[in-house]
Formats: sequence, structure tokens, C-alpha cells
Amino acid sequence: MTPRFPTALRKKATIGIVSPASPQRDMSRLDKGIRYLEGLGYTVVLGQHARDRHAGYLAGTDDQRLSDLHTMFADKRIDAIFCARGGYGSSRLLNRLDYGLIRKNPKILVGYSDITSLQLALWQKARLVTFSGAMPSVDMVENIDPRSEEQFWRVLTSRRPLGRLRQPWPTTTLQPGDAEGRLLGGNLSVLVSLLGTDYMPSLRGSILALEDIGEETYRIDRMLVQLLLATPRRRPAGIAYGFWSQSARPLGSTPHREITEVLEERRDLSRGPIIADFMYGHERTKFTLPFGVRTRLSTRTGELALLESAVQ
Repeated sequence: MTPRFPTALRKKATIGIVSPASPQRDMSRLDKGIRYLEGLGYTVVLGQHARDRHAGYLAGTDDQRLSDLHTMFADKRIDAIFCARGGYGSSRLLNRLDYGLIRKNPKILVGYSDITSLQLALWQKARLVTFSGAMPSVDMVENIDPRSEEQFWRVLTSRRPLGRLRQPWPTTTLQPGDAEGRLLGGNLSVLVSLLGTDYMPSLRGSILALEDIGEETYRIDRMLVQLLLATPRRRPAGIAYGFWSQSARPLGSTPHREITEVLEERRDLSRGPIIADFMYGHERTKFTLPFGVRTRLSTRTGELALLESAVQ
């Protein structure tokens, strides 16, 4: 199945916003994100259930969240689909998504964190290139990082090869080398939850970008071991580790260990290049990554290079 590249976002396009995972913590944040997009000249259409809450931690029932996604992909007036926020719930929709509908209507889909499950499934089932990047209720509220903002819109609008991703601090080489492959990845805990399912794509030959938030080091260790044991013949060609965004550790918690030590132990996850400190994850300053595009990772430059456009 060849990759499906969505159409480049044009000026004054119509952006649909959906909530496939958790509900809004603060509705005013979604309102601010909408105003930001409208201030750039876009028309915003809010999913019917984007403001809903169900069972405490879901933005509506599974039927409602699924309906919003299907409606946005089917509606010819919608040019791109932005997920309002992450949280939890996207994986509950995977076995009911109409992948045929999505294959016929390839559109920009943006989100990260819990949205990782949707992005991996859409690559596996529809070969749709999707975008791990800013969400209206999270990153578009206020004080948007200018570097991240510029790169975000360039990835969604440029039909030229996107080139090297340059960041203001150096990456750390854990294993030297050069490799090319399709860019995949996302949130580590969400990714490992799909291992062994029909919705997890093969990582063989990929460039894998991983990040997480609020996980203690031993949990990251456990998930990387799970990834290792689950992919004995499907190793990525290279790995870029982003932010881990660890929170303050409570008294009595498991003894702390530096994540870098664990990452160095898991060099067996790939025979190719492995870097850390990549500008990607749950932080204000971050790259938007188009999953599915051909990518080169080189420890000679310490950078990822996107070898093609993510839109057509």
C-alpha cells in the first residue's frame, strides 16, 4: 500500500476540531485555540461532540467520538482535522473506524500524546501520513513558541521536501550511524499498548521517534523492554528519543535513575543510529513530525532530515 499524502493546507482553509480522547479540562482553553486559528484566517468547524464529557474521562461516548471523526473525514468542506487534546480514549475507536472512508478522503490529521494510537492505526490500515503536532486546547492557547509555530505551519503547507530539523541544542549520540526509513513513533506508553494488535504497524526499517510524559524511569525501562521483546525481527533502522517530561517524584517512590542510562542499555532496539535530546514531545518547544514520510537520521549531523514533503 503506497502512502497517502493529504492535500496541503491552503490559506483560509476550513479546519475541523474533534475530541477523540479525553474531555476539555477548561473549556476556555479550547475557545482560545479556536480564536488563534480564526485569527490566522482559517474557518473552524467544531465537532458536534467536541465539548462533551462521558464517564468522567472521555469526550463523549465511543459512538459520539467516532461519529465526529467520520463526519470530518467525509465532509468535503473540511480541509484538515485537528484533535483538541489527548488524554485517553482514542484506542477505543480503532476497531470501529471506517478505514475505507479515510482512504478515500485523505486529510491532514494533527495531534499527539493519546492521538498516537490513531496515527499508528491510520498508517497501518490506510497508509495515511499524519502529523504529530500542536493541539488547539494545549499548544494554541497562549505564548506559542515561535520556532515551533513556524515549523508546524510549514509542515502542513509546504509541497517542497522539508529538509533538516534544526534545533537550538545538540542531540546526544547513543549509537552512531546513518539510516533512512519511514518516520513513525509518538508517545511510548500509547505505542506499546498497541503491540500485538492489528493496528500496530511494523517498525522494520523505520525511523522511530519516541517521547512520554509523567512516567518514572523504571516504567520507561519496562516499556522499552516490552518493545524489544515484541519486535525481535522488526527493528527500526534508527531511533530518536525526545522529551520525557518527568514530574516531581513523591516521597517513598521508586529510587530515581537517569533515563539516559536506560536508553544506553537499550541500544539493542536498533542496529542503526540512536540519539537522545531530540526536540519532540510534551513541551512548549517541539517539532511537528509527519509520520509516514521518508526520513534520514544521521549522528554525523545529529539531526533528522525529512526527505520529502508531507502534503501534496
